[in-house]
Amino acid sequence: MSILISFLSLCLYIAVICFVAWVILWVVTSLFGWQVDANVLKFGKIIVALLILIAIVAWLAGVLGMGGPGLPLFWRH
Repeated sequence: MSILISFLSLCLYIAVICFVAWVILWVVTSLFGWQVDANVLKFGKIIVALLILIAIVAWLAGVLGMGGPGLPLFWRH
């Protein structure tokens, strides 16, 4: 059961990364009215993909018991 909960936490973490990237793009294009260059958008997508890959590798290292740090928690008790 804990693997399922940690997987759902990983999905939430990935969703937060994608949402923040979308909000930044939305603010730049809609509120400021600036056009984003294709190269800047490409590098932004690469950075988001790398953040997601880091989150997946950290989660897998924690699940497989390789001493991974695990994902940062948004809330602590």
